Amino acid sequence: MDTDSITVFRGDTSRLKNVVNISERVTPEFFKLEQERIFRSAWLPVGSASELDGPGSFMVTDVPPLKASLLITRDENNVVHAFHNVCRHRGEKLVHALKGKQRLFSCAFHAWTYSTAGKLTGVTDEGQFRNLNKDDYGLIPIHVEVWEDLVFVNFAATPEQSLKEWMGDMYDGYRGFAKGRVKIGDHRVVLKTNWNIAINAFSEGYHNLYIHKNTVPDYQGGSGNPRRHRAYMEVGEHFGRYSALGNPNHKPTAAEGILFEHSRPMYPSFPPPDMDALPPGVNPLRLKHWAFDIVHVAPHFVLGPQANTHSYMFFWPIDHETTDVRVMRFAFQTDKPADRIGQAHSLVRTREVLREDLATMESSLEAISSGALPNIILSQQEMLIQNHYRIADEMLARP
Repeated sequence: MDTDSITVFRGDTSRLKNVVNISERVTPEFFKLEQERIFRSAWLPVGSASELDGPGSFMVTDVPPLKASLLITRDENNVVHAFHNVCRHRGEKLVHALKGKQRLFSCAFHAWTYSTAGKLTGVTDEGQFRNLNKDDYGLIPIHVEVWEDLVFVNFAATPEQSLKEWMGDMYDGYRGFAKGRVKIGDHRVVLKTNWNIAINAFSEGYHNLYIHKNTVPDYQGGSGNPRRHRAYMEVGEHFGRYSALGNPNHKPTAAEGILFEHSRPMYPSFPPPDMDALPPGVNPLRLKHWAFDIVHVAPHFVLGPQANTHSYMFFWPIDHETTDVRVMRFAFQTDKPADRIGQAHSLVRTREVLREDLATMESSLEAISSGALPNIILSQQEMLIQNHYRIADEMLARP
């Protein structure tokens, strides 16, 4: 490790490996194991709870590795439920809208009707069905828990751990981090790449100096950290996280200078953080020149807290060589035109940086699939990637 490293490392690193077999992970056979032993047993973030804005609200999302469509609802008692989005009569998809608010769901095929709590409330021409007990034909539930602003589901018949047990030390460290913020952007792209390759690209900052030299050339680094090492890095049982430093000598572009003089500064400008307002899990070292955190929640999710904004990134495998990447951006709710323009500017800059990250993924899969590269070697700055494969391998080794 270079002598200019400033990284503070925490967590159990004894089970990490810096050389990982990658060629075996991009095969159909390996993906079948991942489907059953990882995605069918893990707690999976599937969406933002803030989009369920009151009783009767719902959202529909899909979980590609398990070929499942989910209906997430908030019932009349404000309880969040998750169901397979399938009518119990003949298997038609029950809800086709992505989100909305209503008291009942009626199947377009034969008009069977269900409540937001999943109860079968109406069967058309019910007298023609023999021995039909409506209580036995409610929507098929999936285990669901809400953590802060995220909805998690678990497809196991009986989860081996609660969500709190799954998340471990980070569970209580983010209380209120999303309070007062609303979604300002939603990007989605399907790439010809393996999901491991995709999430790995967002789990380290080693690439930052090189691949982002055109879009955000000086927003990190500076004379005190020329190689842009992460200031803090931690590995947990089912998570890994790091804190990145901003460049104290960053020169704002003309647009940034104008916008953020009159609005809340946002990426790629990093305002001095209000330490008292940050929950303990965000910027855990209380860094003065903090830029952002990256939090990998196994298996497929990345949370990106920043001052005045945060992001959710989902890396859903469709098959061994296709990944559905979804990125949501959030910022403080505001009616100020200057804030709105600042948010739009930040969103566009973030999108361009995202496109640079995505650009490596398809070519990486192509090269790895050729068989030329059986293994990859990882640095200390790529410790979250090492932890990703440690988590995966331990789950895959279980019967």
